[in-house]
Amino acid sequence: MSKPLTGLIALLLLCCASVTRAQSYEQLYSEYRGSLYQIRLIEQSSNSKAGLGSGFQISANGLVATNYHVVSEAVSHPEKYNLQYLSVDGQEGELELLDVDVVNDLAILRQKGKPGDKFLQLAQTAPSKGETIISMGNPLDLGMTLVPGTYNGIAGGSFYDRIHFSGSINPGMSGGPVINRNGEVVGINVATAGNQISFLVPVNKLVSLLADFKKDSSNGAVELQKVIHRQLLNNQQRIIDEVLEANWQLRPLGDAMVVGPIVPSIQCWGNSDEDEDNPVTQIAKGCTGQDVVYLSETFNTGRVEYEFFWLEARDPISTTRFYNVYEENMSGFYPGNSAGEDDVTDFNCKQQFTTHPRDGDGGDNKPDSDTASDDTEQQEVTPPRANGSTEPVVARTSYCVRRYKEFPDLYDVFYVSLTVDQDNRALVSHFTLSGFTQESASAFTKKFVSEIQWH
Repeated sequence: MSKPLTGLIALLLLCCASVTRAQSYEQLYSEYRGSLYQIRLIEQSSNSKAGLGSGFQISANGLVATNYHVVSEAVSHPEKYNLQYLSVDGQEGELELLDVDVVNDLAILRQKGKPGDKFLQLAQTAPSKGETIISMGNPLDLGMTLVPGTYNGIAGGSFYDRIHFSGSINPGMSGGPVINRNGEVVGINVATAGNQISFLVPVNKLVSLLADFKKDSSNGAVELQKVIHRQLLNNQQRIIDEVLEANWQLRPLGDAMVVGPIVPSIQCWGNSDEDEDNPVTQIAKGCTGQDVVYLSETFNTGRVEYEFFWLEARDPISTTRFYNVYEENMSGFYPGNSAGEDDVTDFNCKQQFTTHPRDGDGGDNKPDSDTASDDTEQQEVTPPRANGSTEPVVARTSYCVRRYKEFPDLYDVFYVSLTVDQDNRALVSHFTLSGFTQESASAFTKKFVSEIQWH
């Protein structure tokens, strides 16, 4: 066979493959378009759209699934907002909010009046890695769109299961379905990091929510605040158990050993400032969980983060100047999550001076508060430094808590410790916990403080 003929056949095969693929997407859209909806958040006073997302019908009796963040304002302010749907064919109707899963960013609604004729099946098995799956949704209010991409399994580095999807999810597609080649839902659009990196909620989370709803609701709406409270409690317990049961890795930072990565869901970064014009060298290490639980536009929770700063004067400087440098670090700390005055109380802080023996042999470096304990005994003998010093280092600690107004047994906890050694070396330690109980915060604090070692 001649090379020109071979090339022509290859080109024809490529064209045919493109036509076949285009037809298959067209068929998918034609077959499942009736189960797709735009979800509209309507501000009642103006009777106008205040937010948009996507959703899909999952039962013959009109149950519709979407993301929690699409409908969260209707949960927080039901007197101000209601929910409506718009079908691909232009049919409109109202929606009733039935159940939510804030941890996995899911919500179940029901069409009021006559339900739609079409609904999607939920897949029983996950796709294979590398399999093409198709995201559906309504980006930027432009109309329903299909976005093919690749299934890459569950993304690592998060407390919350998310599918890594190689496709471009855009604003407005949140809550839309992602289907396999059989037309079964394998995931729900939830977030994007840009550059063809997007994330989906695995469909098994929706299957579990649907099962819980059918068990708890008697086919009516559940008490949403009570459900959210239970979910947040269970989530913080799951996280604290995972963190405390892990093997904490210590890393050197100046003359101290500090906490490094605890679990894969917490990632750490570092940097240093050794500007010759600055008499104090600063080395920083920060670790944080990558995702949070979305409660509203101004309120998120479920975060664990901690960071350390080592400060050391390279040349002799005045004690006052050195203290001013590390005092500036203290003023730069803030809670790791966003929350408004309607969501949380003001922080209640307790400050004290504590001592911390060298080489992590225990001590009284524990905050004196209702949410932390102080039961570690100090060793009678502490290893000397190279210069012969056995004196413990001194720390000034601040331990702050603020309570969640809607969920009064959950708190944000904010801890800062400034430890100074020989007037020219200091360690600043900080952590925040978002949405944890007093018991969980106390256990974490005790573990965190006891792990830090001085030499």
